[in-house]
Parts: sequence; structure tokens; C-alpha cells
Amino acid sequence: MVTDYTTLIDTVKDTAYRLALGIVGDSSMAEDILQDVYERVWRARDTVLQSEHPQAYICRMTHNLAIDRVRQRQRERSISIDSPSTTDGDSQTNIRDMAALTREIIASLPPKQQLIIHMRDVEGYEFEEIAVIAECDETSVRMNLSRARKRVREELLIAMNHGVR
Repeated sequence: MVTDYTTLIDTVKDTAYRLALGIVGDSSMAEDILQDVYERVWRARDTVLQSEHPQAYICRMTHNLAIDRVRQRQRERSISIDSPSTTDGDSQTNIRDMAALTREIIASLPPKQQLIIHMRDVEGYEFEEIAVIAECDETSVRMNLSRARKRVREELLIAMNHGVR
């Protein structure tokens, strides 16, 4: 039983980490989420290992925990006093800034679109695999992916053309 658990975790750990990191945007928080996932999978190992798609089960659990952490962080921020931020217009031409802006835009998408765009464009999953993870049909996956990509494209164009989101 332990070797099955270990094998499963070894198979999905990199994907789950990248998924969590893509949602929360902080490596230490992503690692904390993974530790929570590993603990929950261990406690429910019989159910997880006997499920038809154990990797999808773990990705779904990772996604849900990451979304919960983002929401918790947003609640904490809304309680604290916001400090004004400044942006340098020239810095948006920098590739790192553009990547950060893209991550920010993706983070602002609805949770299902975040999951689908990450699983398809970052992880390279097929539509039918994403449908299992996202608990929807392939048509919904394609539609959500199209909408997510369109929104990211539009927001990036606004930022590039006007310097303002």
C-alpha cells in the first residue's frame, strides 16, 4: 500500500506543484499546499488509489486547496490597509514584467478557466484528461480554454497599447 501511495505521489508531484504555483504565485505557499495534499491523500489513500483517475483526483484536490488559499489571502488583504503602488511604464517592456502581468491576468480568471488554461498550456494535458480533472465535458473544456485565452490576449493588448489594465 505504501509503495502505491509513493508511486502515485512521485508521478503527480511536479504537475501538482506547478498547478499550485500557477494559482498562488508563491513557491513556499505552493509547497505548503502540496504538503496538505500529501497528508489528505495519505488519509484517504484507499479511496484515492482505488479511484479510476487518482492523478486527476490529486490535481483537483491541489486546485481546490490553492483556490482556498488565494481566497484566504484576498480576505486578509481586504482587512488590512492597502498601500498605494507605483508602476513604471518603461518596465512593462521587460519580459519578466510581461510574464508577471500574464500570471496576474490568469490569476484573475474564474477558477475553472485558471485550471483549464494551466493544465492545457503549461502541463500539456489532452482535452479528455482535463475534462476528468475539471469535472466537465470536453466541449466545456474547449469553450473555457477559448474564453480564457481570449481574455488573456485582450488584457495583454490593453496593457501593451495603453500601459494601463
